[in-house]
Amino acid sequence: MIPAEHSQNALCIRLRRERERRQIALASISANTKISASLFEALERGDVSRWPAGIYRRSFVRAYAQAIGLDPDEVAR
Repeated sequence: MIPAEHSQNALCIRLRRERERRQIALASISANTKISASLFEALERGDVSRWPAGIYRRSFVRAYAQAIGLDPDEVAR
């Protein structure tokens, strides 16, 4: 079984790389989702300590994924 921390870091790296590949600015994602850019910066670093827990965290990740053109359902699994 893969430790949750490892899979979380892999997801953070995947999201950042995909955003960079598509040349989408964090400010743009923030404006579209109404979620602070600093929270997305923390996500990309793998630091979700400032993020809300539970369903809110899942919703934020889904919003980020959708903003960069990924399937939010697939990413949130």
